[in-house]
Amino acid sequence: MPDYGYGRGLWGSVGDRLVSGAPFAMTTSLNDGVDLSEAVEIAPRVWWVGTFLENNRFQCHVYLIEQGDQSVLIGPGSALTASEVIRKVDQVVGVDHVRWLVCSHADPDIIGALPALEAHGLHPDAQIVTHWRDENLIVHSGTRLPFWRIERHQWRLALVDRTVRFVFTPYLHFAGAFATFDESTGTLFSSDLFGGLDAERALYAESSHYFDAIRSFHEHYMPSREILIHALGLLRKLPLERIAPQHGQIIPRHLIEPIMDQLETLECGIYLLSREEPGLAFLLGANRTIHDVVDTLVREQHFSAVATFLADLAVRNLRAQYLEIWAGEGDLMLVFERADDFAGHPGVPPDDVRHVIDGGAAPDGTRVIWALRSPVSERRSGAAVIGFATPTEIDEATHEVIAQITGLVEVGLEREVMRRTAEMERVAWHERAVHDSLTGLYNRVSLADVLDRVFTVDDGATAPRLAVLMVDVDHFKEINDTFSHAMGDRVLQHVAAAITQSVRPSDVVFRYGGEEFLVILNDVDVDDAAGVAERLRQNVSVPSAQRPTVTVSVGLVLRGRGETPDAVMARADAALYRAKTAGRDRVVVDASVETSPCEGTALAT
Repeated sequence: MPDYGYGRGLWGSVGDRLVSGAPFAMTTSLNDGVDLSEAVEIAPRVWWVGTFLENNRFQCHVYLIEQGDQSVLIGPGSALTASEVIRKVDQVVGVDHVRWLVCSHADPDIIGALPALEAHGLHPDAQIVTHWRDENLIVHSGTRLPFWRIERHQWRLALVDRTVRFVFTPYLHFAGAFATFDESTGTLFSSDLFGGLDAERALYAESSHYFDAIRSFHEHYMPSREILIHALGLLRKLPLERIAPQHGQIIPRHLIEPIMDQLETLECGIYLLSREEPGLAFLLGANRTIHDVVDTLVREQHFSAVATFLADLAVRNLRAQYLEIWAGEGDLMLVFERADDFAGHPGVPPDDVRHVIDGGAAPDGTRVIWALRSPVSERRSGAAVIGFATPTEIDEATHEVIAQITGLVEVGLEREVMRRTAEMERVAWHERAVHDSLTGLYNRVSLADVLDRVFTVDDGATAPRLAVLMVDVDHFKEINDTFSHAMGDRVLQHVAAAITQSVRPSDVVFRYGGEEFLVILNDVDVDDAAGVAERLRQNVSVPSAQRPTVTVSVGLVLRGRGETPDAVMARADAALYRAKTAGRDRVVVDASVETSPCEGTALAT
């Protein structure tokens, strides 16, 4: 093998104790004899070339794989440590021999040293080794170095005397994060994984107590246990001799399995700011909650199941009294609340909710309100309200959790609003199709269907109890000709209102055509029906200064058993004709039906 200057290492002092196949003897500290002011060889031709910052728990380690003019710098490091990194790399092989710079993510503690390294003079063909997701951000550092993308090279980089393998660990804690494994020495450069927040100036972890430093780091930075467990499963398949994280301490072989075991049980997430935070039960369950919300959104066809789950969560973990969600477009707003099992119904937002939807700050009080945004347009499209018995202030950590959850819920909520809006538009279209636009009554289009249904019900009764009234406005053409068609419309609206006021909610009123109206009375005898007809006639003729006084003629029939709609309508029309020819402004009952006179009624038979 060519001489690449490997003789400058410190391997003999510490490394032998790390890779020896003999059982680990802890009589001597791994950190004994380690001079942190110099480069430290942690495995054959693998060097720690970082430095320790004073009074800083967030140490940023940099590693070098010595390969002559093909040397690899793992995590170039922070701008704060750049000068020391350059000095120590020059000790080992020279910065101008660094051909590869592995950047496992795009945070400044990884790429901050790039400008100083470039200025000092890297290998002329130096490239940044990274994932495409990281490249998208690293370019914003201003680096002029080209990129070598790991996913385009089968996740491996062949070096002079070894191959390094790249293991994709997405979202730990960056979307394009990955770990680097040196197959020759069994060294895993784990980036943020296995990192620790530790103020101790020690390069090596010496006991499982180091997990306390790992715990605090992972609770803060790793998004969920599920994602972490997935990555640990991949790493367990590697023949690991040591783990060299970017932060904290190097983990020797005998501590790897115990620490992995503990990590797999860790409740982690960016929401866990402190063990002393109020609402800890909510925070500890946040990752499971998000997972469950996603599952529910995928599984359930209706938003009500998701909203019910969130309401139970708010009551159980925040001691809230209720949850309500408002969403919609413009004046069309839906409210989802426990009262209707979160099915959603149209409503008018109260002032505090409308204020938040319109861009204002949430008021203090017993109602904590968050704005909801459209996932597509980012505009405010609704609000979530958590109600408490007494004025309550939600801490910042819990706000972050709810922001994550509502971000997911917004997708399902918009889907539900679109579905409900389409349904309401369909119903509104149907209503417009079967209702008269001038009077609001049912129109003739819907008559056949209604007659068929009510006649079927009447046929099942012991005796027929259905009456039909045909109503016509007297001298309506003269009203149009004398006062204008606009006044004619006002008269028709008055007649429609007078008829509606004269009947029960269970009765059905139609604008039959022009100035004719049709009324179906159910469960009546002839006296009941005649009384309604007379009341209707009197209500129409009430004078007003805003319109001419009008009268109506009414033809009334009681349906016979099995009588068809056409036959009933023909008899009602005939009765109406007799009322008009007899002088108008009267009620005429079909002669085939026995009647009783009504006081004040011009009743003809």
